[in-house]
Amino acid sequence: MVVAAGLAAGAGAAAAQPAPIQSRLTGTYQMTGRVTAARYVRGEHVGEAVQRSWAFTPLCATGPCAQVRLVRGRAAGTDSLILNQTSPGHYSGTGRFFAPLKCAGRVYSAGEEVPFTINVTVTVTTTAPDGTVLAQRISATYVNKTRLNLTPCVLVLGHDSARYTGALVPG
Repeated sequence: MVVAAGLAAGAGAAAAQPAPIQSRLTGTYQMTGRVTAARYVRGEHVGEAVQRSWAFTPLCATGPCAQVRLVRGRAAGTDSLILNQTSPGHYSGTGRFFAPLKCAGRVYSAGEEVPFTINVTVTVTTTAPDGTVLAQRISATYVNKTRLNLTPCVLVLGHDSARYTGALVPG
């Protein structure tokens, strides 16, 4: 009798938590990351912990969307890019930002172009009061493989990457 009650409770718990592939990626997520590569990137070190805020806006009216806009905070600004659904519960997109670079005693505010790729995976879901299945927890990677020098100087440029996990901020 106790086993049957436990099984029933387990089945109810599974039903209350829909598969991540069915979820809508929307809202603001508090992201905790760890730098996994940092070569010639000033102020960044492998193993460094970072805190970021990422906001997702679906580009469709309901349900999981083929495209989602991501606005993510970083140490010196924000980036906005479109993520495309690559498979159910998985999104990927590319973007770029510009960073200052010192050359011959002068600082160029947009001295280097930093192209990057972000991949996001929904890991845990929740159901909103209206029945919408929402992504509650996500994991993500940020990868910058190379940078482009936009100054007249010959400089060695770096690359960086990080892994993140995050949770939907209530409200």
